[in-house]
Parts: sequence; structure tokens; C-alpha cells
Amino acid sequence: MAELHRAETNRKTTFPVDLDHTLEKAYQTFGQRSNFRGVDIGYRWRRGQRTEDICLRLHVLRKLPLDALLPSQVLPTHVDGVALDVIEASYQPSLEPGAARRASTRQPYTMGGLPCGRSGEGAGTIGLVVIDKTTGKPGILSNWHVLAGPWARHNDPIMQLAERDDEFDPRNHIANLKRWMLDRSGDAALAELLPDQPWLPLQFGGFESISQVRSASLGEILNKTSRAANNAQARVDGRGLYRLQYKTRQGTLEYRDIEGLNLIYEGDIPVSDGKVSCAGDSGAAWISAASGDAVALQIGGQSASPNGASRTGQGVIACEMGPILNKLELRLASYEDLLAQNGQSAVLTHRQKTCADLSYHSDEALPSPLWPHPRHWADVSLSQPQNLPRPDRTETTTSAAQVVAMVRILPNDHVPVLPHREPASPRSVIGHEIWQNRLCPALLDYDPNFRGVLPEETLTQRISTADERNIYAFFSRLINGSARFDGIGLRHVLASDFRGATTYMQICERIDTLRPRP
Repeated sequence: MAELHRAETNRKTTFPVDLDHTLEKAYQTFGQRSNFRGVDIGYRWRRGQRTEDICLRLHVLRKLPLDALLPSQVLPTHVDGVALDVIEASYQPSLEPGAARRASTRQPYTMGGLPCGRSGEGAGTIGLVVIDKTTGKPGILSNWHVLAGPWARHNDPIMQLAERDDEFDPRNHIANLKRWMLDRSGDAALAELLPDQPWLPLQFGGFESISQVRSASLGEILNKTSRAANNAQARVDGRGLYRLQYKTRQGTLEYRDIEGLNLIYEGDIPVSDGKVSCAGDSGAAWISAASGDAVALQIGGQSASPNGASRTGQGVIACEMGPILNKLELRLASYEDLLAQNGQSAVLTHRQKTCADLSYHSDEALPSPLWPHPRHWADVSLSQPQNLPRPDRTETTTSAAQVVAMVRILPNDHVPVLPHREPASPRSVIGHEIWQNRLCPALLDYDPNFRGVLPEETLTQRISTADERNIYAFFSRLINGSARFDGIGLRHVLASDFRGATTYMQICERIDTLRPRP
């Protein structure tokens, strides 16, 4: 069996199939030990560095010296003639607590790599957009502990998370929970997208759809698709069974042994509070760097060892994608599925048409495609504003109704006014004349859900669009079409007039600068 102990480091190596029996025997032998955290087939590590030897590896919570062990606790050097190595490591689900989540921009389309979760229960990651083979409907794939958890019920709402707070926000509701699994085969769940939720068969940050799922090869490099700050590459270091602790019901933590892959980050990943900084990556998909195939779904990360890492880099535990898709009866979503759902014969909802309209970067004169290519919402540099003649506002036929803002419903039942300021203050004049008498009433005319909006409030707290350029287009159309701005000499305004404004008061200040001066 000498040929099983060598592997080329510059190419992929298939896992030895004839070692599966040895792997299972080792699991039955050592799996009942209190410090057991996994057993797999993978590379041997020496003095923190990976070697070319392939061996059977036992993962333990803590390695002890021989003189601290009872004779029955001493491990053999070989199992069925295969060399046995010991790795000090422990693993836990990498769900991010909601209070620790960084604020981020809400994305108009659902796709792999974006944050998701249950309201108030922490954040994970959308692994892939998939198709439910039992219904033909699109959905999102992530972990059981991200989408379901111990309180899961059929059709529970699933959020595409953006802002730091964890309160339920209807704008974030994108899917309903349908099926889940937490067993030896994996930790995964399916949530079916709402009928009018726009989606793309892509991974966030890329323009290529994933067309194939396959098994991992030992030593191959995978890319993680996630919005977390530590997006990275990792190498497949082993495959076997790994023990993670889950909250399975209220007040109860249980260990579950799950088949999967052990990945090692190629670069240094920081450790904070004893944990690898990959919180929120639960559910992230790992994609082959060479072929672009989907390989695995992350379920956990490595906890910091009290005695220092026995390997360079930190470990990740991920389930192989194929068994998960088979058990949950799913397949990868494609552009063909998108076209079939949103083709000319399909009946699009108002929300779908609105999101498509808002996803195109343009001034009002340019048409918006129905389902644009991702380049239209990619983060590109803004073009310089054009010096266009300004007609009277009444000369434009564009209506504010052509842009629909998704607004947060607040409980306040009054229109707020600015605190009293000196009458001579230019800001107080703008606050009274532009905000209180013009812009705020125009917003309420457009949608009563703007009730309670404050002039210093950030625009994105109320209005959700593809990017900030569409927010400016919203205000230009609102102002040009509202009678509230009649009689102040204001001419036709452009979206570019509001570029860079972040609050309602700044919008008012821009309007004031566009008024003719005596």
C-alpha cells in the first residue's frame, strides 16, 4: 500500500476508494472518545507544514503527551496497515450572530454568496440558487442551521439580510422554508423564492453561472463565494466524518457527525476571541478554481487551538454538494430556467417589472431592459453628468409612478417637522420651504408609507433600489411630476442633480440650489 502514501502536490489526487472501509473502522473504534472531533483521509502534517504523504487522520480536541494517557488511550500507529496521524482541531457551525453583522447594501437580485437567514437568529450565506425538482420552482440552498434551526416550520419566512438590525423587514423577505436535513449526509436546507423575487443563477461578484456539480479531489484549490471580508481560496486537505455541536432544540446542544471535506485556507485567516474569522460563512458554496464546478457547501470553521495550530492556516468543514442536492431533490438553476420564468409568455408581477426597471443605470431618456445583464448593476464608476438643456417641468411626460420605491413601514402617524431654528438661517428656510411644504408632502402623495420620515434620515433606510443612481432617478421623477413644486420657479431636474446626496435634507439643499435667484 505504499503507493497510497504519496501524492503529487502540484496536481489533484483522487481519494483512495479502498480506504473507505479503514475510515469507517477507525470511526467505529475512536468515535466514542470524548475528545473525538473527526476522522478522515488526508495529508500528513509535520511541524505545521503539509507533506506529500496521505494517511488516516484522527482529529481530537487536545493532544496529550504519552505519560498523561492510560494504556487503553494510547493510539495505534496504523489501522489496517494504514498509517494513523493525529491532528488537534475542533469545529463549530460558522453562523454569524446578528449583533455582529456589518451593515451592507441591499442587493436587488438574489444569488449565491449573499447573506441570508431567519429574522433575529443570525446570518449565514446563500450557497446556490437551485431548482426544486419536485415543483420546478427556484429556491436558495444554504445550511440547516442558517435557514431552519431548532424552531423550523414549513413556510417560515427567510430573509436576504443587509442591514445590521435583526427586526423583521418585509423588504428582506425573499423566500419560504420548504425542506431541510441534518444528518450524516449533510447540514442543508431549501427555501423556495417568492414568486415575484428577482434572482440570477450567479455567484455574487462573478458573471458566470455554475453548470455542474462534482466530487472533490484531494489537493485541489476551491474558491469560496461569500460577501464576508475573508473571501479566500482553500485546498482540499481531507475527506471523512467531522463532529460539530448544534443547538437542536431549546436549551439543548448535541454533537452531530457529518460526512464532508476538510479544507485549509491557503492564506492566513485572523483569529478573534478564539474563533476563526469566518462568521457568517455558513452555507457558502466552494467552487473549483480550475473548472468552475460546485464542489461543497460550508457548514463550519475551526476553533482556535489552545496549544497553537498544528497546521498552517485554519480549517473549514464543508459537505459535498452532490449528496445534498440528491437528498433534497434539487438541481442547479440556469439562465434557461430564468428565461422560462420571465419570458415573453410569462406574467410578470409588479415587483418584478419594478426591479428590472430600477436595475439599469441611465437618465430618464434611456429605456430600461426587462431583465438586464449583471453589468448594468455592477459597481462601475459613474459617468460624468451631461450638460443637457432644462425644459419646464410640465414638458416632461415621465411620471414618478414609473419608479416604485420599496419603503419601510413605520408606526409614526405624523409628519415630522424640523426643530425650531432662527428665521434667518438658510437651513431653516430650506427646512420649512422645501422640506415641510414641498418634498415631504410629495413623498406622502406618492406613498403614505413615507409617513414618519425624518429630514436627516438616510435615503436608503426608506428606499431600496439596485444602486444609488436609481434613488436619484426616483427623486428627479417625483419632483418633475409633483404639483407640490409648482410656483417656485423650479425647472426640469435631472437624476445627476442629486448625485452624492445621502439624506432627505441634502435633497432639499440640492433643490434649493436649482431655484432661480433674484
